[in-house]
Amino acid sequence: MKRMPFPTNENVGQETSAKSATTPWKRANPNEPPLFMFQVQLVDGSMISYAYSDLRETRLRDAGYLQLRIFGMEKTHVTIQGRHLTELANLIGMGRIKTLVELGPRTFDRPEASPSIDSITIERMAD
Repeated sequence: MKRMPFPTNENVGQETSAKSATTPWKRANPNEPPLFMFQVQLVDGSMISYAYSDLRETRLRDAGYLQLRIFGMEKTHVTIQGRHLTELANLIGMGRIKTLVELGPRTFDRPEASPSIDSITIERMAD
């Protein structure tokens, strides 16, 4: 009876620790120096790194839609869609994210209350 699927007084604290352990991003430790780059890992296994200095704008439309505008050698829009992405938007704004992982379509393996990155779309913009 320790892991009941509905809220009780016995498992209230367990849900928040499980939630933070299953985020699809890796954040920097508080004692680490500022990060210079962050990586985007796509569901096919490929990884792309971007410099925080090239990140010009973050746009959180709602808790499930985050857009990053990167103006480096090429103008790039990175669109992240999923669930509960507000914390991710705040951490990116502070330069504290090391890696984002695209998990792919939703499954029953991930709880509905946990953050999820369902898709990452990368668009190169014309000059």
